[in-house]
Amino acid sequence: MSRVFTGDEVNLEEMLLARENRVKWQNKLLHKTTNKSLLCATMSIPGPVKTSKILMEVFQEILEKVENSIEAKSIVANLFLKEKTGPEYYLLLEMPGTTLKKIMVEIENTHPLGRLVDLDVLTLKENKVVGLSRKDLGLPLRKCLICNKEAKICGRQRAHSVKEMQEKITEIIAQERRQKLV
Repeated sequence: MSRVFTGDEVNLEEMLLARENRVKWQNKLLHKTTNKSLLCATMSIPGPVKTSKILMEVFQEILEKVENSIEAKSIVANLFLKEKTGPEYYLLLEMPGTTLKKIMVEIENTHPLGRLVDLDVLTLKENKVVGLSRKDLGLPLRKCLICNKEAKICGRQRAHSVKEMQEKITEIIAQERRQKLV
């Protein structure tokens, strides 16, 4: 495998703790003010290695696209965490959640590296944090990197091996870097 997946390995306990901490940050940020939406960006990386120099470069590139797609005046707060379990980015905005979700789906669908990140949009509903889905907006669901079927179904069924998915991710990154050179 390439240098994409060289780094510290994480275990299930660390991933569960990271998810728990992410929920705490989401709650803390969204309960700070009212009528705000929150972007929670993470990498969508299978296997035990969740961060490396190359994966951090990919994440930074996507964050740059995100920030360039949003008016600076709508940003209330932002937070970047570089964790062993993968980088996390939070962006609290004065923007309707549906508007933000549409912008994030556009990035996920059109940026050459957009398939490698999760750009989740969260809002408060009846004082509870809720995520906006593509389905909520009548948009097509995310496709699998390997077979182009619905990603959640392939994930649930473990239809593809970690090695297969890592090879595809490596290919996507290499292709994007070649395109930049042209």
